[in-house]
Amino acid sequence: MKLLKKTGRILFCLLPVLLAFGIQIIVSFAGVFLKVILEIAAHPESIQDMTDPNFLMEFLMDSQFLAGISAIYAVIAAFALGFWYWKRFVPKKQPRREISSLINPWILAALVLLMLGMQYISTYVVMLLASIHPEWYNTYEELMKSIGFGNVTPLLALYSILIAPISEELIFRGVTLKYAKKAMPFFAANILQTLLFGVFHGNVIQGAYAFVVGLFCGYVCYQGGSIYLSILFHMLFNLWGTFVPEFLSYSGSSIVIHLIIFAAAVCAAAAGIFLYQKGIKKRSPMPEAYLGN
Repeated sequence: MKLLKKTGRILFCLLPVLLAFGIQIIVSFAGVFLKVILEIAAHPESIQDMTDPNFLMEFLMDSQFLAGISAIYAVIAAFALGFWYWKRFVPKKQPRREISSLINPWILAALVLLMLGMQYISTYVVMLLASIHPEWYNTYEELMKSIGFGNVTPLLALYSILIAPISEELIFRGVTLKYAKKAMPFFAANILQTLLFGVFHGNVIQGAYAFVVGLFCGYVCYQGGSIYLSILFHMLFNLWGTFVPEFLSYSGSSIVIHLIIFAAAVCAAAAGIFLYQKGIKKRSPMPEAYLGN
């Protein structure tokens, strides 16, 4: 009976992800339908072209359209999962938290260091996978180009830096991790939520670095006692990934330089974890009812 109950709790952890996936499918189909209808209304002669798979694919692969669909999905998912999170996990009728009980300069510096370390560590994870299976990287690169990361627009930047972090943190480090912790220890719960986070991205390359980064998002949220901290960490990570200058990424063939960069990234991540723990101890006490929210 206990095993059945525990299995049920674990399966229940899939519901937030399935809800987000359902929203994504509905928004995508609605967006495609609306775009096709508007095109036919403006150019009735194009109705014949819509039966051509190649034309239809090219028509739908507009970067602004894809970024818009992604942004709309993420906003709806953020509201839906945010409401779920608020109703189920946010304490009611509690004293207002002071900002000093959430974050301080130590924690902010820690998140920056951890973000920098994870940027380069995740890059080497991608490089390793690309060397094992180049086709995985080609698929990922084409996807990034189709969305518009070759030429970042204001809409894409807004989605990447603000909307996506809020939405994804509410889905995975919010509702999913909360329920997972009720069914298993944090270590296992964190692996489950970040595994789902990786799978949700839909391709091997994105899934791999999302898995690695998701582990640390879960750590930041759990140890810091607040989803706001993992949202901030996620925003910083995406901000760097969206706007980092190319000269900060070494693409040469020197193994020694790569080893030095990787070692520096590991040190930065380790220093970030150390400062984060220190910052948590130094901040003002957080009301017990808020811990983990």
